[in-house]
Amino acid sequence: MSIFKKVIASVGIGSAKVDTKVKNHYITQGEVLEGVVEITGGATEQKIESINLRLMTLYGHEGSDRLTNTVVYSHKVNEPFIISKGERKEIEFSFRVPLDTPMTMKHPRTGQNVPPVWIDTDVDIKNAVDLKDKDYISVEPTETHENIIDAIKIIGFKFRQMENQEAPVYIKTSKPYVQQFEFLPSFGKYIKKLDELEVYILEGEEETTVYFEVDKKSKGTFASIQEKFNLDEHRGYVTFNNKEIINNRRHVSDRFEQIIDSALGFRL
Repeated sequence: MSIFKKVIASVGIGSAKVDTKVKNHYITQGEVLEGVVEITGGATEQKIESINLRLMTLYGHEGSDRLTNTVVYSHKVNEPFIISKGERKEIEFSFRVPLDTPMTMKHPRTGQNVPPVWIDTDVDIKNAVDLKDKDYISVEPTETHENIIDAIKIIGFKFRQMENQEAPVYIKTSKPYVQQFEFLPSFGKYIKKLDELEVYILEGEEETTVYFEVDKKSKGTFASIQEKFNLDEHRGYVTFNNKEIINNRRHVSDRFEQIIDSALGFRL
């Protein structure tokens, strides 16, 4: 290799190109994501040290507009290899998307996924600028997630929004974020008693823990003080067996109703 070509490679000009292609841009939490990484050699022979796929999302912070990128899962694709000038190489990959991957929804105005979930392809090439490739995917909820959301709707709530938030200190999770689901009372006995219900679903292989915040409607002279110091909130969690959630949604609804009634001081 000439000195000129070595210099070209060292600054990343004419270096290898990388393109990650997934078989399906729609996937359900817990399913296996498959695809292929295509590498095309550039103007010079180069050593590919490693190719890593990172399943990414971002989350917000309470009381701030700041957003933080975070890794949901990381998958190493290859061991080091040499890519020749102009050579084309394909490496297949597959990995299981974690159950705590945030589910996504299409924003009604922009058509983009909220929250965004994507695959970052990070390529480490010796003596060259690292390459980046980003591929967005849509994530569908598991049947467990769907049944929990439906169980809450049944007892008088409508879904308002969902977002990734920095994990509150009382939620036990290894991730720096949790996905928050917000519900508003839409009919029945909770309309004039609640402002909103916030739910966090942490699904495991056998059991699912649902953390919640019941935001009671403040009244009277001390309403603003109650809201300021969160005295109108009731927090807790409940754990269900996944088979129970799928096969007996009515039980899940009844359990949530008991919890909310207790928080509001209703007679059980």
